[in-house]
Amino acid sequence: MKNLKYIVLTIIMLSTTFSCVEDEIMTKDEPIVEGSVLKLNEIMSKDVGDNPDWIEVYNSGTTDMDISGYFLNDKATVGGYEIPSGTIIPAGGFYFVDANESGESISSGGEDVGLFEPNGTIVDHTVTPDMSSNVGLTWAREIDGAGQWKISSPTPNSSNGSVANTAPFLDASSITEFTDVYAVSVSDADGISSVKLVLIIGESVQSLDMALVDGEYKTSVPKANVGEVVKYYVVATDNTGLKSYYPSNGTNEPAEFSVVGGLSELSFEGEIDGNRGNVTFTATPLYPEQVDELRLYYLFPGEQQDEDNGFDDKTKIEMTQNGDTWEAVVPALNIEGEVHYYIRVEYVDGTKTYYPLEDGGDFNHDLGTTWPTYTVEAVNYDEVVETTITSTDGPLTSLTFPTNPIPGSDINLVLEYASSEEITEARVYFAVGDEPEYVKANKVSGEDDDTFTQTGVTINLKDVVTDGDELSLSETGAKVSFYVRISTDTAEYYYSNTGAMSLDNTPGGGDTDESDDFKDDPTLWNVYTVQ
Repeated sequence: MKNLKYIVLTIIMLSTTFSCVEDEIMTKDEPIVEGSVLKLNEIMSKDVGDNPDWIEVYNSGTTDMDISGYFLNDKATVGGYEIPSGTIIPAGGFYFVDANESGESISSGGEDVGLFEPNGTIVDHTVTPDMSSNVGLTWAREIDGAGQWKISSPTPNSSNGSVANTAPFLDASSITEFTDVYAVSVSDADGISSVKLVLIIGESVQSLDMALVDGEYKTSVPKANVGEVVKYYVVATDNTGLKSYYPSNGTNEPAEFSVVGGLSELSFEGEIDGNRGNVTFTATPLYPEQVDELRLYYLFPGEQQDEDNGFDDKTKIEMTQNGDTWEAVVPALNIEGEVHYYIRVEYVDGTKTYYPLEDGGDFNHDLGTTWPTYTVEAVNYDEVVETTITSTDGPLTSLTFPTNPIPGSDINLVLEYASSEEITEARVYFAVGDEPEYVKANKVSGEDDDTFTQTGVTINLKDVVTDGDELSLSETGAKVSFYVRISTDTAEYYYSNTGAMSLDNTPGGGDTDESDDFKDDPTLWNVYTVQ
């Protein structure tokens, strides 16, 4: 049975102009072919998988022929592959060569193929049609060495009339829950009547027609619900009614997959290059309308998640939904190292799916060493500059502190003092930001520190935060203004950034109180900025 498409193609080929593909018209003179018993007989230009193209030549004569030095070319001009010396085609026999040997790959979109004598005389010529949707079929003569060319089932190194009517060639692969558009390759010399994808979900059966698009039969795959098992098979029918199936026994033993959900996309980004600062995770789950909850789990460097520590170190955060995405923030890590993490998606049916998937790989959500990681990169900090301010008034003799401390490191304020009276208090008052203000609660009482003596104290601001808004005094970029106050039973002494002293002797019955003016003028305070 001839397909109308190929009858039209044959008529066009016999004219003085012909078309390689439907929308690309090529006009040229047909080559003049010398009469010969040697004939191009069958050509494969789109085989299955990685199998090479091939060309078959037929000897229609009654005697053997030596074809040494003849040429096969994927053009209508002499050249291409030279047939090796000593090559004989027996009478009524075939010469077969594939592209791995000849180097003559035939375009599946249509191409000239020529056979030439050693002196360049053309012996036979044909133009293959567009075979992109005819995978596994050949362009062959109806009768060996004679008759019209047509799309045919392959008969390499054997007679073109030897092939029986066969079921369609069907090449398909598995469907997963992530498959949006499913494509299969189907071809048959008799033409394709239909290709259908049959889906079976519970008691529901859908038969979806697959359309020929860009050489493949395709259809959209409807989404099932999480927790469902989807069974399916493909059936291809040719114009004679013969059928092929994928899987081969698909009606009785269909392929199947389970819908487990998970993430379609995950990204994370630190607010500072190198994942410094807070790191924001953004997750896009599959089937967002079926999601009940997303959780982010993480481990900081040095933390572990295994049986040895009772699985206790991991931190979990419930992610916040924003449309079809969910977000969560891992707090800043002020040292270099690796942060381990994973995501758990829980659906309304109770199904729990992890990222990465626990699908036989190395990931185990109970074992932190198997989790994916991101790296907080090291920062090359400047040398820390220590500043010393001396004073000659009152008990304080010197203050030493770093003006550009490293985030997360000790920020030691070293106070040295001397007095004939007992030092009852050695305090630091502080504020964070560009507009510092005095807040009574924002202080560190050095007299409560283990290092406190009557000659000095070291006050570490590393882990200190402001009252109320809890701004850190050691976080990257923090600008900290502070001053020192030394107290005895009779007086309070306030020290500026130059070492100048402001006095309040009213506790001892005096009449000088410069404390309010000092507190209200932050330009007098000391300042450091964390790198």
